[in-house]
Amino acid sequence: MFDLTCLVKRNIYKFLRDKTAVFFSFLSVIILLALYFLFIGRQYTTGGQLDLIDENLRTFLGVSIIMGGVLVINTISLSLGVMGNVITDLENRRLDGFLVTPVKRYKIILSYYLSAIIVTAILSLLMWFLTILYVGLISGYWYSFSTIIQASGLIIFYTFISASLMIFLTTLMKSVNAFGALSGILGTIVGFISGIYMPLFVLGKSMTYVASVVPFTHMTIVLKQVLLKEPYRLLALEVSQELVDEIELPYGTLELGVFGQEVNMWIIMGCIIAISFILMLIAYKNMTKKIKN
Repeated sequence: MFDLTCLVKRNIYKFLRDKTAVFFSFLSVIILLALYFLFIGRQYTTGGQLDLIDENLRTFLGVSIIMGGVLVINTISLSLGVMGNVITDLENRRLDGFLVTPVKRYKIILSYYLSAIIVTAILSLLMWFLTILYVGLISGYWYSFSTIIQASGLIIFYTFISASLMIFLTTLMKSVNAFGALSGILGTIVGFISGIYMPLFVLGKSMTYVASVVPFTHMTIVLKQVLLKEPYRLLALEVSQELVDEIELPYGTLELGVFGQEVNMWIIMGCIIAISFILMLIAYKNMTKKIKN
């Protein structure tokens, strides 16, 4: 257990010391926040009856929409950034030093996975708590305790899912350059496919079908449902329930199912968990082969 703990600490420190890696891990999130605050956010909170609502409520509503996507992207980009340790260690042959010690190989592989989970969970939760403070201080509206707990639980759950998928993708990379290209575009691709940058209905039926088989789409929907529960309730009191029903589609809180067929969200989440375990096992086999070579 001691050797696993040391390996996890080593991977975490190695990632945090690399300021460039940390910055690029947040790059997708920074781009997404910039797009929302510059022009996308206004499209969600202006027009029609939305112009009649209180400015503070509009802030509460807009931030809830934004963070429903940002926090999901964050679990992806951060876990992938930490997984960069795998590629650099393989390319620079740093693993050779571990292989001549009594440390078992599965612990070496597990350490990368655990370090990604720890870093991603802590930084994502920190971002979520900063969001809570920002919304409360700027708008005067505070998320309820149940919303905070539910969202925090989802973030931790999403961290496990994202880390499993990212370690699989990482084991497919053969060089630092390939990994850099992947980390540079993955967040943007996921943002578009999952309906985070813009509503899926704008992209057409075909894209909606594609998005319905992407795990991050459903993860975003569930998180937005939690974050927008209170803004929806306040909006219904200030304007009308009919308006709330109308905006659920563009706000991305309606469940998609799979390929247009209604599928219970619990079943979808169960399938996502199963796929994550399968990909993690494949990643373990891939990593074992790389270490042997």
